[in-house]
Formats: sequence, C-alpha cells, structure tokens
Amino acid sequence: MKARITLLGLAAGLGLFFAGGAALAQCCAPPPPTCCAPPPPPPPSTPPCCTPGHNVNIPGVNVFVAPTVVVNASARASAGASAGGGAGAMVFFGGGGGGYAPPSATGLISGLNVGGGVKRVAYQATRTRTKRVVIQAVCIDDRQIPHPASQVRADREVTDLYDGELYRCIAGASLQATISEYEGRIDFSKGETMACAKGQALYHSPGGKVDCRRQKPARDCNERSLLRRFGAGVKILTMTVVETYTAYREEQSEAVLTSMSIDGGVGGVAY
Repeated sequence: MKARITLLGLAAGLGLFFAGGAALAQCCAPPPPTCCAPPPPPPPSTPPCCTPGHNVNIPGVNVFVAPTVVVNASARASAGASAGGGAGAMVFFGGGGGGYAPPSATGLISGLNVGGGVKRVAYQATRTRTKRVVIQAVCIDDRQIPHPASQVRADREVTDLYDGELYRCIAGASLQATISEYEGRIDFSKGETMACAKGQALYHSPGGKVDCRRQKPARDCNERSLLRRFGAGVKILTMTVVETYTAYREEQSEAVLTSMSIDGGVGGVAY
C-alpha cells in the first residue's frame, strides 16, 4: 500500500514538471518572423514650403501670391483671406489677369485751399529819366579805321531847346558816338556806344532826345571844312533817356478747392 502511494506521488510530480516546462517553453518562445509582420503606417504628409504662384519681393516682407493674396500693415500674407485685417491693407489678385485693390480711406478732408495766395510776378517795364552826359563821336571808314567826326557848331554846352545836328561824317563813313554820364569831369571808361548807319548824323531834338537821323545835304568837302573850323570836340548836355528794367508786381492766384482721403495706421496711405 505504501509503494502505491509513492508511485502516485511520483506520477503527479512528473505531470507538474512537464506542465511547468511546457508553460515555460511557451512564454520564452521567439517572436514570429518579421516577414509576417504588418507594414508600418506611412509618415504624415508635411505641407510644401512654398505656395505655388508668383512671388512679390518686398524688403523685409515675404509675400507669396496665390490666386488671391492679402498684405496688411503687420506684413503678413495669406491666400484666400479677407482684406479687412488691418489699416492700409492691400489686395492683389493673381492668376491670368492680375489686379490691385487700394485700401479704403478712413478719413476725408474736404474743402482744401490749394495754390491760393499772393505771388510776385516779374515783367519788363520802361521809365524815362534825364541825366547830364558828355558825348564824343568818330567816323568809321570802310577799312574800320576811326576818324574824328565833324562838329556842326562850336558850342560845347548844348541847350535843351537846340534842334539840329551835333556831329556828321563824310560820305561812305558811319558815325559812332560814345555817351557817358558827366559828373564834373570827362570820363568815357563807363560810356555807352550809339552806332549810326552810313549817311546818318547824330541829331539833338528839343527836350534832350539824341538819336541818329539822315544828315542834311551839304556841299562837297563840307565835313572837312567843319573839322578845320571847329576841330574834334565833345558836347555836354542834359539828355532824356528811356530805360528798360525788370519790375515786379503782386498777383492774387486763384484758390483750388479739393479734398484729400487719408488712411492712418502704420504704413497708411494718403490720396
């Protein structure tokens, strides 16, 4: 009886041993081969670095023009966004036919006065004045050689009422007179020249007017006789001259009424 119990215990122990070994073998079994494992899922797609379309280069601002691009005052751009982001927003329409929509103005100034006021305008004017002058004259022949002009009268002082010739030249020569202001001494360094044509004499009219006129007919050798008689002298007289000068006048310019639209904010625009 004792031997039977021992055999049964031994059999039970062996059963437990084999059962434990089977469980240990199943727990430590190698993983199935990789050829039979399912493929890993694909990595998530990343957005492209650039939006297709035309590029608008603004210093310090990156703008990518798609079919519709909005650029606002904060220097941001987005495709298909509305134009109400910020002050001074601009909308560019890309594609086949591009366009530009300026920002809508937020301020309006009407009734501006532009260009009105008083301004100075230059113009040419004339004035008449009298001055004390001294005159000398020469005759220029065809070889451009000067000769003394013939005085018609010996008086050095010419009165305002005198009406007649002062100097004349022989036929074929032209008269040239030098007129300088007289201040007690004779000085022609700052004088002005008056040139007459051939056959003209230097003429004095009442009132102090001096000009070139056709000389009166005279006998041959008349000029040489006058030169021998009176010599080459100067004439002192009070002369009336007409001067041209630049004057200025004030004119009232017309005011132009207009209006101005102002869009404030950073980067705002005024129209």
